[in-house]
Amino acid sequence: MRRYNIYATVPSVGKYELIKENLCPCGIQEEDYWNECFTWEELKTIIPSLRANGWKVRVEPISEEDCIGKMHIFSFTYGVNHDFKLLRIEALRIIMVRDYGVQKSQKQRLGPFRY
Repeated sequence: MRRYNIYATVPSVGKYELIKENLCPCGIQEEDYWNECFTWEELKTIIPSLRANGWKVRVEPISEEDCIGKMHIFSFTYGVNHDFKLLRIEALRIIMVRDYGVQKSQKQRLGPFRY
């Protein structure tokens, strides 16, 4: 089974990572990451709505095996050095996250947590 990460570029605001709200985090990094990714059915409702607002959207497929060692940065920092917004599309609550604490040149040099 596959899930998907979504990245959206909002005109005149910037690029955001979209994360599905995980109402019941279990504390296991890989499972929480998997639960925060979107299913195909969810994509079919989210993507048209985002594009109707004029947002550019990039979708990244991910398999369960690829989740090992990954986490969404918002889950780790809970908003520190991040701009985040809550968005509701149909029955889904979505967290839009953008890192503003580290300059882009530094992000490219640092490890996965970017600190």
